Amino acid sequence: MTNTFLSDWNQMIKPRVTTLVLATIIPGLYLAGEQSPSGFLIAVTLFGTFLMSSASFIFNQVIEKDRDAKMKRTSNRPIPAGRIGVVQATLVGFAMTGLSFYLLTVYVNLLTAFCAFAALISYVFLYTILLKPRTTQNIVIGGVAGCVGPLIGYAAIGNSLPIQAWILFTMIFLWTPAHFWALAIFLKDDYSDADFPMLPVVKGIDKTTKSIFFYTILYSASCISFYFLEPSMGYLYLFTAVAVCIWMGILSYQLIQKPERQSARKFFFFSILHLFIVNIMIVVDHLV
Repeated sequence: MTNTFLSDWNQMIKPRVTTLVLATIIPGLYLAGEQSPSGFLIAVTLFGTFLMSSASFIFNQVIEKDRDAKMKRTSNRPIPAGRIGVVQATLVGFAMTGLSFYLLTVYVNLLTAFCAFAALISYVFLYTILLKPRTTQNIVIGGVAGCVGPLIGYAAIGNSLPIQAWILFTMIFLWTPAHFWALAIFLKDDYSDADFPMLPVVKGIDKTTKSIFFYTILYSASCISFYFLEPSMGYLYLFTAVAVCIWMGILSYQLIQKPERQSARKFFFFSILHLFIVNIMIVVDHLV
């Protein structure tokens, strides 16, 4: 019983996805100030963001419960399977949202709380409700929700959003389409069953792989350009960014040559690793 309860809520809040969002906060926490942030400030910023991100995933599953029931991959999620009720999930989502906003406002600052809340609003309303069921560009425009991490990091330390924060925001914005379209390739049938107009479903696999390659090039250019736009970056970051961007470019080109599910999965998982490496190396280079 306990294991089922924990497993169900783990599916609801998607901690593995949130971990990637939290990783994008770290660079701003270290780059925005002259000194390294306190452990308490790091902890409350990450925990507050974790709560807000978890709430957004809960609201997403409440809204998409009927479509989730049609997809093999999601039909056994707690809400469509009947293990968690809509009212219960909604109340938990609102409680997490309120607690997150309180913690970030009181122990960090109001700008940080607003940045986190803006991410929730854009994910729930812009992406889930407005764009995802209606356009193949849903993840391009709606993906802004996942780009707010750098803004949260910079806001937490400097109570401002400098140009460097927006550069990192743009970097993630360009990363998102390639990452999610690769996922959409090997989940194409599921998205089709649920009537989601994802790019592979509407435009086909070939069009999708070329779009992935295009965004991979743009994303790689943004990663490398950060070295020239952030004075504290050194060769350690530059060489690492160039190396992993070349490899990601190769994988995206291989996906065009071999547009199969296995190639898409390989690109998808490497794109996650790539974003982790880039954000970690920003902090490591800065500290070194």
